[in-house]
Amino acid sequence: MITLKKQLDQLLLDLTWSLWTELGVAGVKQTHQQVLISLEELIVLTAVLAELDPRLRDESLDWCSQYHHLVSISRLKSIMKELSTSTYVPLSRYCHSLNNLAGTKWPLFADAPPSKIVFSRKSCLRPLESPALLNIRARSLFGASARADLVTFFLTHNRSEFAVSDLSELGYSKRNLAILLEEISSSGLLEKHMLRNQLRYRLAKNDHLAVILAPIPSYAPSWFTILKILLPIRDCIIRNEKASESTQAVEIRNILISMQDLLHRLKLSPPPFQSDLSSYLKVFGKWMINITSDLTQGNHRIL
Repeated sequence: MITLKKQLDQLLLDLTWSLWTELGVAGVKQTHQQVLISLEELIVLTAVLAELDPRLRDESLDWCSQYHHLVSISRLKSIMKELSTSTYVPLSRYCHSLNNLAGTKWPLFADAPPSKIVFSRKSCLRPLESPALLNIRARSLFGASARADLVTFFLTHNRSEFAVSDLSELGYSKRNLAILLEEISSSGLLEKHMLRNQLRYRLAKNDHLAVILAPIPSYAPSWFTILKILLPIRDCIIRNEKASESTQAVEIRNILISMQDLLHRLKLSPPPFQSDLSSYLKVFGKWMINITSDLTQGNHRIL
């Protein structure tokens, strides 16, 4: 019987392959041309799944060995502070492997030996015309920095205005973001105004930037929030896979309660808890698979 974990892992592998293939890794599935790719979250997810698919690990490391300058190490460190400690060992193994191969100095979060890697040398950076690669284009122009990520954020949210506190998912300190916003405002690219004693910003010259960095993707998911939901739930499923139905149901209910704010942010409504534990677990499993399947197929429901 195919377990929930196996279904979930296969969907996550398909998602990860599609995103890497869009970047230029030697893959087949490619369903995210209109979905903004965020490298740091993709690297974390790949590391977590690495032992399930050595070819995915090797091909992605092949890509990273050539284009590691496009990855923001400061952002990688920042988002890791808010992710489960279960990611520390797999990401450290991934980073250690890259450091050995490419002479990089990616951070290690735990003591983890490197993997044995076999490169096909088929992976490369695709031409940057794909909408999904907007952030890569911005980083090619501005460097792998908060400036590039801010520009990407504003271009993909161009009908809204934001305060510094709304930009936490970018993975940079509020102080640095505030300084940078002021610098960009002084250039005339951003407008600012006070609203209830809070400075708010929006693009003033959207057309100028859009022409330079076009095409803009249709969807810009909060991959950081998605990881903060998916990875702990996956951990919970793995940890309780052989436990009784009552233990599984209670553990799942508790973790869903703990992430209510995150779920609300993505407009996700988990199934209500019910006394029939077997039915509850089946409904939860279907809900989880549907969400992950939407992500994998590039559907817009939570993008």
